[in-house]
Amino acid sequence: MKKYMTVSIALIVCVVGWIFIRSHFFWHFYLGGELEIETGPFVAEGREIYRVADGKKERFLMRGVNVESFLPGHFVTDFAVSRKQYLEWFGLIQEMGANTIRIPTIYDNDFYDALYEYNTKREAEGGEPLYLLQALWVTDYVQDSGEDAYSDAFFGQLQMDLKNAVDIIYGNTLLPYAKTRGSGWYRSDVSDWVAGITLGTTWRGDTSAYTNHMKSEPLYEGTWFCASEDASQFENMLARLLDTLVDYESKKYGRQHLVSVVSEPMTDPFAYESLIEIQMEKYDRIDAEHIVAQDGVRSGFFVSYKLYPFSGNVLDYLTQEEQRRLGGILTALPRTGSFGGYLDLLAGYHSIPVIVGECGYSSSRGMTRAAEAVPGRRTAAHGWTEEEQGEALVALWQECRDAGLSGMLIADWQDDWSQTDWNIYPMTAKEREIVWHNVQSEAQGYGLLAFEPGEEPVVTVDGDVSEWEGEEPLAENEWGKLYARQDEAYLYLCLDTTDAVKERPGRVYIPVDVTPKSGSRRCGSEGVSFEREADFLLCLDGENEGRLLVQEYYDPWRAAWNQRIEHIDAYTIDVPEKDSEEFIPLRMVLDSPPVDLEDWNQMNAVTADTGRLRLGTADINDPAYDSQADFFSTESSTEIRIPWALLNFMDPSQGIVHDDYYKHYGIQGQKVKEIYLGLGGGRETGEIPMAAFSLKNWGRGIACRQRLKRSYEIVQDCWVNEENGAAENRP
Repeated sequence: MKKYMTVSIALIVCVVGWIFIRSHFFWHFYLGGELEIETGPFVAEGREIYRVADGKKERFLMRGVNVESFLPGHFVTDFAVSRKQYLEWFGLIQEMGANTIRIPTIYDNDFYDALYEYNTKREAEGGEPLYLLQALWVTDYVQDSGEDAYSDAFFGQLQMDLKNAVDIIYGNTLLPYAKTRGSGWYRSDVSDWVAGITLGTTWRGDTSAYTNHMKSEPLYEGTWFCASEDASQFENMLARLLDTLVDYESKKYGRQHLVSVVSEPMTDPFAYESLIEIQMEKYDRIDAEHIVAQDGVRSGFFVSYKLYPFSGNVLDYLTQEEQRRLGGILTALPRTGSFGGYLDLLAGYHSIPVIVGECGYSSSRGMTRAAEAVPGRRTAAHGWTEEEQGEALVALWQECRDAGLSGMLIADWQDDWSQTDWNIYPMTAKEREIVWHNVQSEAQGYGLLAFEPGEEPVVTVDGDVSEWEGEEPLAENEWGKLYARQDEAYLYLCLDTTDAVKERPGRVYIPVDVTPKSGSRRCGSEGVSFEREADFLLCLDGENEGRLLVQEYYDPWRAAWNQRIEHIDAYTIDVPEKDSEEFIPLRMVLDSPPVDLEDWNQMNAVTADTGRLRLGTADINDPAYDSQADFFSTESSTEIRIPWALLNFMDPSQGIVHDDYYKHYGIQGQKVKEIYLGLGGGRETGEIPMAAFSLKNWGRGIACRQRLKRSYEIVQDCWVNEENGAAENRP
């Protein structure tokens, strides 16, 4: 036994040692003189990217998506997506007409093994491969840590990651576990299918500005890249990293791939009026033109921009000095489309290829921008439908192509439940969002592929109440029967009405008691009373209108935003009565004024009545399908789905709701085991009785099914037709 253990340990040591030696000391062999370097599958020339195959070059437009490592119940850094799942996704992505995928950091070996298997099979069958754009991120923690970009945590980690990334794409390294990137034994050489390597996913402008203020490093001049005389200290650091990246790959593997840096409107090269820069949180400018590729660079250099929907009118706010600097470029801009000439400005300003590396539109119910910012596309209280999402993406693609950009990658392939937004962040438990779908968070709906709770739908809001048969009603009276169910996204209600309702004037009311700490037994404006202290009141008016109101003491908008929007302490001044009879609209703040502007008043704060319910069918198989539908009514029934966040749930998986705001001077959680619902109608008809609905808790092991959104089909129609047309025109 001892001999067996000794031999086993020796073998393990030998294998690990061989892997270490191979990945760290196996370098491309050359004997002095000029280093012979091959190009990767792509080269950049002027403002274009070309694909090189069989000695020929053809212009290449990246059509692609960003693939996150998210699955419901897991953080993105768990890298829980399996090799099998990646293979399935790659097929769907290419069937959509995409030719490129982008990942934001080093993934685990399952991803690269799946890409190798997929592309090997594709090429064996005579098909086109799926190309990879490998990005390298710096975590928010590091960028928020107060260190400059030359620190070990920033520069040192990026330098290590870029070398690891090179070894990974050649299938030549072993990485141990790390918290923010993948790990494993990387043996699959995918270098023939790598479109490029990108430094960064986003740069914090304050980090860049702080670096420029604190550092005075000499301008970098390397073998492959150098910083121009106009370069900032942050741009100087990027030039040094790019030089390290190309040098490492050239000397170790005798090859070069395209390399890139990222930017976005908050760090673009342009100067805007100070008020606009405050709103954008633009602290600095990063200009890729200040990073110069030396003559020895074979594959080339490009810049990748991340776009946001609010980027559309920023050119109206360029400073007078900046307008003079840009001169003729601005004069020639077509000021049309979603971004009002911004894409054309990027293409005209840069002397290197430009791609849109991240852009998207969310199909979540919640939103972060005012409806009037996108005329004709949004309702007053809801975000984009899946059809609108797809149409907007196609329009943006056409704008990118017309502007002469070298491609566009949609963010993202799949919805990501772990994401949150500034206007919903104070109201939820961030560390628990991976186990429930918060449709009130715009950030969770950018994917073309949706995750839906359960192996089968708990309820489909379509007016067909047969799925409720055999259920015991929570309430039953002359107004009908009320049923309730739940899943990881919604509380579902079914109202089976009686003939008596048709003969009675007025609305139908469903009071909801969420917290035992507050609530009112009467809604004065509606003239209805309840058996318990209700926190919310759902009002249904006929078959076409529905609205959820909140008792003003339990209004989350006031607790989260009163100080910043109205400059009034929400917790000590004009505090509503705990049992106030006032039920008010549920608001969602869309444009919050910066804290720096003391003279900003309430009129500048734009809100949406997010409690207003939208009529429509949620049946995906129905031609009239509306992804934003909240309820559907027939003559005899109404089905409703209410997002958990609308009922002030911080974490429905554990029954955590908002506690008393005015006791804790902020939003904190309390656990409840049940909520109470009732059913009644008309004015002054006595107290509406209310019954308990027991809440089900769940953990991280949740069952979900995936579904391609309507937006996928719309993008597919555009890209597949375009690819087929391009194929017909090839010699």
